[in-house]
Amino acid sequence: MDYQKIEENSVKSIGQIFTPKYVAEFMVKNLVRHIRKSDNILKNLKILEPSVGKGVFLKFLQKFFSDITAYELDRTLKKNLSEKYPKTKFIFEDFLSSSIYEHYDIIIGNPPYLGQNYNAQLFQDYIKKYPLCEKYFVGNMDLFYFFIHMAIEKLNPGGLLSFITTNYWITKSKKTGIKFLKPHILEECFVLQYIDLSNLTLFRSAEGQHNCIFVLKKKTEQEKLQDTDKMIEIIQIDKKKNLTLNEDGYNISIFKSLINADNNESIIKYTSAKTNNELEPNKSWNLKYPEEIKEIANKVEANCLRNGKISYLKDYFIIRNGLIFIKDQIFILKEGKNLKIEDQDVYVKINNKFNKINEKEKDRLKKLYKSKSIRSYGYDKEDNIGYAIYFNKSEFRTTNGKERNHFFKEKYPHLIEYLLQFKVELQDILINAKENPLDIFFPRRGTFIRINHDDILTDLEPFYDMGEKIFLRYISNDNIFGYSNTSYYATSDTYFLWPHFPNKQLDYAFILAYLNSSLVKFIFKAKNISIKRSKTKLEYGLPIPNLKLFKSDRKKTIIELIKLLSNYIIKFNNSKSQLYLKELRKELLENCNQFFQGVDRYKILIYRALKEKKQKLILQTINILFYNLFSLKEEIVESLIQRFY
Repeated sequence: MDYQKIEENSVKSIGQIFTPKYVAEFMVKNLVRHIRKSDNILKNLKILEPSVGKGVFLKFLQKFFSDITAYELDRTLKKNLSEKYPKTKFIFEDFLSSSIYEHYDIIIGNPPYLGQNYNAQLFQDYIKKYPLCEKYFVGNMDLFYFFIHMAIEKLNPGGLLSFITTNYWITKSKKTGIKFLKPHILEECFVLQYIDLSNLTLFRSAEGQHNCIFVLKKKTEQEKLQDTDKMIEIIQIDKKKNLTLNEDGYNISIFKSLINADNNESIIKYTSAKTNNELEPNKSWNLKYPEEIKEIANKVEANCLRNGKISYLKDYFIIRNGLIFIKDQIFILKEGKNLKIEDQDVYVKINNKFNKINEKEKDRLKKLYKSKSIRSYGYDKEDNIGYAIYFNKSEFRTTNGKERNHFFKEKYPHLIEYLLQFKVELQDILINAKENPLDIFFPRRGTFIRINHDDILTDLEPFYDMGEKIFLRYISNDNIFGYSNTSYYATSDTYFLWPHFPNKQLDYAFILAYLNSSLVKFIFKAKNISIKRSKTKLEYGLPIPNLKLFKSDRKKTIIELIKLLSNYIIKFNNSKSQLYLKELRKELLENCNQFFQGVDRYKILIYRALKEKKQKLILQTINILFYNLFSLKEEIVESLIQRFY
C-alpha cells in the first residue's frame, strides 16, 4: 500500500466543503465559553484543527490561542495557509496517519463526510494503512467517525472536542455503523452540548443534509472511577419563518444570536432530560428530550407496565417486510401487458399469446400493493400495482426441489409455463445471490417467518389472505398504520406487524386506534421514532398500554368507546358505506350507558361526528378519548409539540 496513493485518492474522493465563517466563529467562541467555565488559561492550551481547509477556523482561533497545530491533506493550499497564518504549525498529511500519542487540549473542526457504502475501496485503503482505521472500521459508517475516534485518542483528560458533522449518527442504533463509535465516546468522554442544525441549510452543495455541532469532554481517570455523570445542554434551531430573509441571511442571524447570546425566538435552549449515564452504547441517543416532554412520556409509560417492566411494540409483534420477488417485472402481472381479465376468465401472456388459466391458478394470483396505498385504519383498494404470482413451497410436502417443481407444473401448468420463459434469468439471479436455483417459482422473502426465534416456520399465506393484520410504510416519519382482515399482499416497502402469539386474541381495534392516535404522534416526536428502513426505534421505543391497569369504570368505558369508534372506522374503510347514526347510537347505549346520563362532553362530540358523518371528527374524538384515558391535557401536549418539534 502506497501512502501517496491514499493521499491522492483521498483528496480527489472526499472533496472539499468549506465551513461558513459565521459557523467557525461561533464554534470557536462557544469552546472559549466552555473553557472559561473551567478556569483554564487560554494561552497555555494546545489546539488542533484536523482538517483545516482554507483556514476559516484559524482566523478565529488565533485571537484566543497561540499554540495551534493544523492538518491538511490538500497540499495545493500549503502556500496560502503558510503565508496567511505564519504562527500556526501546519502538517500537510492525513490526520488519520498521525500518532495517537500527540495530545491536545482542544480539537475543533469540520471533518470530511463520506459514506462507506459508496466508497468501499477508499475505506479499504485506509484500514490497510492505518491501525486506528482497522480497529474502528465497521460497515455503514462515515469517514468522519474515524476523525472522532482519532480526536478522542489525541485529547488530554479534561480536553474538549467540537465538530460540526451530519447528525444521523446520533440517532443510529446497534445494527448500523455506530457499533464502535458510541461505545468509544461514552467510555472516554462526556457529551456536554448538542446543537441541532437540521432546520438549516449550511452547505449549498449538500442540500437536504442535516447537520449538528457537538462538544465532548475527555474524562479524567477520577471521573471514570467515580462514574461521574453530567447533564447535556441542548440548542435547537427552528425553521425559517421570516420571509424577508433569504437562507444565508437567516443562518447568519441565527449564529450572530448564538455568538452574542441574544434572545431569539427561533433558538430554543434547555437541558436534556437524558444525562450522559443514561445514554446507551448500542442505541439511538434521543438527546432532544426536554424535561416537560419526559413527564408526559412517563405518564404514558406508567400505563404500559407488565410485570414491572414497560411493554413495547416488540413484546407483542414481530415486524417484517412484505414480499420480495426474484424479479418484480416477471412476478407482478399487469393488465394490458402480460395479464388479461375478461369477466370471470383470466389470461396470461406466454410466447406473445394470451392463454387462459384454470380456476386453481386464479387462486395463485394475489392483488398486490405498495406502501403508498396505506392509509390510517386501512388502505386505498384501488391503488394496487397488479397481481403477484404467489406459489407456496409448503403446498406439497416434499424436500426434493425437482419433485416439488414437478407437482407445481402439473397443478398450475400455465403460470409455470409463463415463468419458465424467464428460467435462465431467474436462475442467474438466484445463483448470484447464492440461493437455490430450483426456487425460481417462489417469492424469495416474506412467505414464512420464525416467531419467538424458534425453529418452527409460520406460513404467512393464511394471514395475508384472511387474518387481521396491521401494516405501515417502511419509510415514514408519521404514525400511519393500515389494517385489513381480508386479502392484503404487499411488496417489501411495507412492514407487517405479525403477532408473537398468533393463537392469542389481540384487541386489534384498540391497538389500531392507539397506533394512529395523536398521542402516539407525540411519542414519535418525543422518542425520535421514525421508520427509515430500520424498524428498531419503533420496536424498542413505542410503549403499548396494558388495559388491565385502567381499573375505574370511567376509564373502562373510555376504552370501550375507543374500540367501538375504531371498529366503525375500520368498517367504513372496508365497505365504503356511510356511518349510520341509529346503528351506532344503539351500540353506544348498550355499551356505554353512563355517557348518556345527563350532558356529557364525549356524548356531544360523538353525536356531532356521527351527525355530520365525517371520519375526521371521529378521529378527533378518539384522540380526545386517549388523552383522557391517560389523564393528559390535549392542549398541553399539543403546545409542547409546537414548541419543541
